[in-house]
Amino acid sequence: MYKIFVYGTLKSEYLQNKLLGHTLESYEARLEGYSTNTGEKYFNVVPNAGGCVKGRVLLVDKKDMLYIDQWEVIPMYIKAEVEVHSKFGYERVYIYIKKDKEEKINLQDNVENMCNNEDLEGTIDEFEGARDMEFPVCDIYLNYLIDIKACDFSKIEKKQDIFTEKVKDIIKDKEFSFLGYEYLTYQSAEKQINVRVSLYCISDDKNAILSVMLPVSTCNPTKLWEKSSTEKLEVEGRGFAEYLDSKYNIKVLDEPKIIIFSSGEINESKRLEVFSVEKAANIEFDIGKAANTDISKNKDMKIYESENVKIEIPNNFEVCYIDRLKSLIQTLSV
Repeated sequence: MYKIFVYGTLKSEYLQNKLLGHTLESYEARLEGYSTNTGEKYFNVVPNAGGCVKGRVLLVDKKDMLYIDQWEVIPMYIKAEVEVHSKFGYERVYIYIKKDKEEKINLQDNVENMCNNEDLEGTIDEFEGARDMEFPVCDIYLNYLIDIKACDFSKIEKKQDIFTEKVKDIIKDKEFSFLGYEYLTYQSAEKQINVRVSLYCISDDKNAILSVMLPVSTCNPTKLWEKSSTEKLEVEGRGFAEYLDSKYNIKVLDEPKIIIFSSGEINESKRLEVFSVEKAANIEFDIGKAANTDISKNKDMKIYESENVKIEIPNNFEVCYIDRLKSLIQTLSV
């Protein structure tokens, strides 16, 4: 069981029911030394001497935590640990805090309302109706090989963030840089799917990879993989590759590779579904062998792999994304 201190939308029992299928046991608590920033559409807490944030501690299991991560758009918000005061005294709990700097600041204490969204229930309904529930919660990565001969890397703005800092000790021989966020869109049946992604560049003197990261993704991995392999992903109405070239001065080569890092078992039919996308482009590809052969040789994880697909199913899917990223970074940088 995990404890999360919540101060905004997660206090809503309507949201809890839609997101998790049930409400959560909770109790009142306060976070001292912070204030609530109500300047943006969704609230965030920021350190502020003398400030106090009223909220609740939610009791959640691991599955609930991952669904909540989806709502919090990890890694836009990340989990940190703080000390709150409740009827049980002072206790350490998780909290969601915005990763990047606030755009607007309006600090307040003891805020009762949950956000500045006037149609919160409509937003919740839209979110609940759009997310994929066929697969377990997965981290998804699309890795595009960058044509470094066609790029001027000196003109690419490569930034550092909390994740690049955390993995410096793991990939000392490569540069791991944050480029920015984008919203990818694609058509699936009658719906247009929009997914928020983080773009990272992993490079050395000879090679560079653009990694499109979708932590705790809400979209269907097969549909995303199919659209990316047939160049049907778009940003702002333009093809993804064209958009990358115009905005980031990055030219990507060929179709990407996909890594699916799953929080739970993916059954045979779903594995076949993912690998069938590669089968469509390669008639000699043995889809049954790829989907049913665990190549990990490791009791802590199952791995099903082909030339362009890798499905990893660890026995322990770390609850904090930073910890999962550390375990994946070597795979991402290959």
